[in-house]
Amino acid sequence: MGKGLGITGFVISLISLIFILIFPILGLILSIISLVFCIIQLRKEKTGLAIAGLIISIISIIFNVLALIAVIIVWTTVQNTLNSQSEKLNDLAKNIGK
Repeated sequence: MGKGLGITGFVISLISLIFILIFPILGLILSIISLVFCIIQLRKEKTGLAIAGLIISIISIIFNVLALIAVIIVWTTVQNTLNSQSEKLNDLAKNIGK
């Protein structure tokens, strides 16, 4: 039987690890794709690369989700800070104009 899906899943899982810090959404998508490939391969024939890809995919999904949550938290914090500073500047401009 072919081992192509296991190899593909393993390689994609490694690539998804790279995207944890660069672009977590893409890393998450790649991790899920890799997980599916590895599961399909394991149902056909158990290979070492499919098992390794499955484990790496699960770890990558966890870290990509955590990185995505961190990005969302940082984004909202920066947005709130900028809105607050903008309001303060507007108030200051109104007081100067009086």
